[in-house]
Amino acid sequence: MSRAIDDNYLKLYVISKPKVTVTDRAAEDECLIFASDSFWNVVSNETACDVICMCLLAQKAATSQLASSCCETAARSDKACSDASILLTKLALARHSSDNISIIIVDLRRPRRLWSSCTPVQWFKFIPN
Repeated sequence: MSRAIDDNYLKLYVISKPKVTVTDRAAEDECLIFASDSFWNVVSNETACDVICMCLLAQKAATSQLASSCCETAARSDKACSDASILLTKLALARHSSDNISIIIVDLRRPRRLWSSCTPVQWFKFIPN
């Protein structure tokens, strides 16, 4: 937070330049994980990917068993990403992360034409409680 509010007295202790990498996407990419360093300090890339894959596969299995509209598929994808981020947050806390934890997961295989085929009423119908 000190980066955001520019606490000058913390500049000796806090690095104000984020670590940024640029990677070309590949066809087999399934998701993006944006997470704070406090998360990555206690959870490995492999573990994070395993948890996310488990959640996405469970969502895909549920979707394939039902005749799903694009809206339903997208809502299930969002729920899978939300479930994975909750599980990963709990895992980081269980591993005694000592700072704030932020995690955002983006399903890169989510249907692209969601908004053109869904009305707001259809969309909210499938948002999990």
